[in-house]
Amino acid sequence: MIERTNSIPLYLQLKDKIKREIRTGILRPGDKLPSESQLQKQYGMSRVTVRNAMEALTVEGYIIKVQGKGSFVAQSDMLRLPIGVTSYTEDAKIQGVSLTSKVIKAEIEDIASDTDREFFGEDKSGKVVVIKRLRCANGVPITIEENHFSMDLVKLLDEDLEGSLYELLMSKYHIVPANKGRRSIKISFATEEVAHLLDLGVGTPVIDSEMGVFGTSGEPIHTVRDIVRGDNDRFMRWYV
Repeated sequence: MIERTNSIPLYLQLKDKIKREIRTGILRPGDKLPSESQLQKQYGMSRVTVRNAMEALTVEGYIIKVQGKGSFVAQSDMLRLPIGVTSYTEDAKIQGVSLTSKVIKAEIEDIASDTDREFFGEDKSGKVVVIKRLRCANGVPITIEENHFSMDLVKLLDEDLEGSLYELLMSKYHIVPANKGRRSIKISFATEEVAHLLDLGVGTPVIDSEMGVFGTSGEPIHTVRDIVRGDNDRFMRWYV
């Protein structure tokens, strides 16, 4: 939805709405988009606002403009996906994979890692909101995902956490994950807990990664640690 009371500029809201429709398959490669004048009337926006949104979608590779014919959803593949922050749920939908989540932990914990201390800064409470989930692709457990949020988002603990956290953040809290920080990646070996959750043998190599995600103004939103089974590509060919 386009919200005029939202602090996010209207052109960004429109761009992100169209982008989500493309990434979730509502709009498919080759589909023609409404004209700029049609979008103006549909959303009650100025011509400049609509044009800025369309220009941004063009620059990011989501749409192409054909002179005299209009704008169309770009033909895309995994190598041409635009840079940015997408949810695991969106990536799964694009690939036709049914992604489900099981909440393992949702609680408040003391800040314990250097990553969180650096990311969240001097938090007077010294605590973070921890949401740990098991993500399954077509019923197969593939990722253990642990998100840490600041105490400003403690109300997340009262939400339904089995769906897309990013969709929840954007639709209810008006927070838009926009930029990824540096991701650290290493190979580790499945502990008893990891092996049990991912249905692997103890000691099986897994991909262990960690990064921070920032909002449109550079504000810190969350850190995330993913433990992904090494044969993940059997179930999801790629994920951003």
